[in-house]
Amino acid sequence: MHRILFQIGPVELYSYGLCVALGFLVAAILILKEAKKIGLPSDAIFDCVIAALVGGLTGARLLFVVINWQDFAHSPLRALMFHEGGLAFQGGLVFGILSVLLVARIKGLSFWKVADLFAPYIALGQAVGRIGCFLNGCCYGRVITSGIGVTFPGETVVRIPAQIYSSLSLLGIFLVLIALRARRRFDGFVLSMYLILYGVFRFFIAFTRADNPLFFSWLKLSQAISVATILAGIGLYLALRRRGQ
Repeated sequence: MHRILFQIGPVELYSYGLCVALGFLVAAILILKEAKKIGLPSDAIFDCVIAALVGGLTGARLLFVVINWQDFAHSPLRALMFHEGGLAFQGGLVFGILSVLLVARIKGLSFWKVADLFAPYIALGQAVGRIGCFLNGCCYGRVITSGIGVTFPGETVVRIPAQIYSSLSLLGIFLVLIALRARRRFDGFVLSMYLILYGVFRFFIAFTRADNPLFFSWLKLSQAISVATILAGIGLYLALRRRGQ
């Protein structure tokens, strides 16, 4: 675990923030590059990228604070300290989509075409960002007594490297979406596939994590949100397919 990569005087570079920024930068560059190939205006797509960044970070931090409200109840200003880590991506996904939807409408773009452009690179950006989770020590896995594990500084137990498994899984989703994009049947197809694949991945990866609160019985809150994500993806696929036909 390397929360602080290096320090120059009072300036500290946090590994979590660097990986999140790097993931966004890689995704943004590839989105803008792909936009030129398919004939979408670069300036309008850039505005959508910025909207996704602002909306995504706001939603991700908001959901994290709501889930962990006990940790912020006595110090609300800590909610603004992004460098400490703590982003619930599912909140960022909702706010990011709504932000892009708004900007796409303002710019006169087809939201579904923009969403299909963004979807694979969202997964790629997530894959890079999860490396930051590993270096930061957040989103940690369950304690295990056998198998592949990792021991973080200050601990004596061995944990599942859930962050690394998440990163590899998200990279796989990225590759699948890139392959599916070539067979896109209608606008919004890639986005619907992303929602389904991400929901399935997040549901099962929750079994390896020890930091998710329970929602009902054995069901964790992130798994309940994942089920909603899967249903949203299926509903979107059926609705857009019917409209396309």
